[in-house]
Amino acid sequence: MFAPCLKGEEPRPAEREGDVVRVGAAGHPGSRGCTGGGRNSGEPSLTAIWLLWCAVCPFGDGSGSVVAGWYVGCMLEMLAPVSDPAGLSDDLGGLSDDELGDWYVECRRRERAAAAEAAAVLGEITRRGSFFRDGFLSATAFVAHRAGDSFQTAAGLVRIGRALRVMPHTAAAYAEGEIDTVRVRRLIDAQQAAPERFTVDEVLLVERACDQDAASFTETVELWRQQAAPASARVGERERFERRNLSITETFEGMIRLQAELDQVSGETVIAAIGALAGPANRDGGDGRTPTQRRVDALAEVCRYYLDGGVAPTRNGHRPHLSVIVDLDGLTGGTPTRSQIGQRRPLGATAREMLVCDATVCGMVMSGANQILAMNRQARTATPSQHRALAIRDQGCVIEGCGRPPEWCDAHHLVPWTHGGLTDIDNMTLLCRPHHQMIHHGMLQLPQRE
Repeated sequence: MFAPCLKGEEPRPAEREGDVVRVGAAGHPGSRGCTGGGRNSGEPSLTAIWLLWCAVCPFGDGSGSVVAGWYVGCMLEMLAPVSDPAGLSDDLGGLSDDELGDWYVECRRRERAAAAEAAAVLGEITRRGSFFRDGFLSATAFVAHRAGDSFQTAAGLVRIGRALRVMPHTAAAYAEGEIDTVRVRRLIDAQQAAPERFTVDEVLLVERACDQDAASFTETVELWRQQAAPASARVGERERFERRNLSITETFEGMIRLQAELDQVSGETVIAAIGALAGPANRDGGDGRTPTQRRVDALAEVCRYYLDGGVAPTRNGHRPHLSVIVDLDGLTGGTPTRSQIGQRRPLGATAREMLVCDATVCGMVMSGANQILAMNRQARTATPSQHRALAIRDQGCVIEGCGRPPEWCDAHHLVPWTHGGLTDIDNMTLLCRPHHQMIHHGMLQLPQRE
């Protein structure tokens, strides 16, 4: 068996130490040795297996496949257990808190160093174009096929490998595990925005990368770009702005899924609006909602407050509102044959009972599914004057610690309107929309009225 070698170098036998295989060639990264995969397992490492495969299955003159095999080996070595010569991980439960923390930090440093080694190898692969010999049309295709990454991830790795060839200080800090891939990407952004200025400032920027957290360093790079390459910074800002988007889809279960990417100003506006209603200061002792549930409830409240405020533009002579269609049986506690909201989406019984507490009701007499024979005048289940009286009495949501004002609240029927409950002050109380929903879902109990 022969160890892999570089072009023009004589092959040499692989060294054996017991059952552990060492492979490498002088002047090649493999000369550092690729020892056993597990701790004292006596098995070849994943890297060693890949390098031996390249040695016995060369393509062309062998040099391109050796480099390619070494890259794949580096990627696989990142997935293998970290070498533990001191045996610290044999008994993690016996480590002190400080030892455990230090060992984790060391594992992360070695992981970053392995990623840097893989990037260096990939940079050499792209320089040689050796992936063509294996039938790949691009380095990205090579990485995606041989290392199993997605094409998006592979393209990012190829970008790093190419860029680091002209960024020596960044490459050195990466190889030592002092900076992670996120910071490396930011440094590459800076280098490509202003190459000449970056050459002068690289040492300083790398020092900042080592000292600052990820968020602070991202800000540092952005400010540097604005000074070093103002035109490029503006182009980048515009490109980010053009990527803004919002998708609204419906799941098979009837849930509505939002997926969005917002520009900085719009994003901060949304964060401020949602944070005002979903922050810890607005939590009461009985609120069992998760942070994500509080945020989605806050988003719905902001939208509802906008619709109720009378400032939304009209459509077909009416301001935007929620439309619910339900037959008489559904309103009187029976089994409905039709219960829909919005664009004919099915509406459940609990949501139906909650909405009818404080809504405008318009009765219709129909013949079949499509023919309207008669339509009554609209009537509210709670009138504006009743809302004013409830605001004076309850002064907002009655759930202790909530604090939402009357204009954010529904008039909740203590005895449900659908079960014959009267729409009068004694049978109503103010609840904000999230607590109103929780009451109807049986997740919260109303406090006793004094």
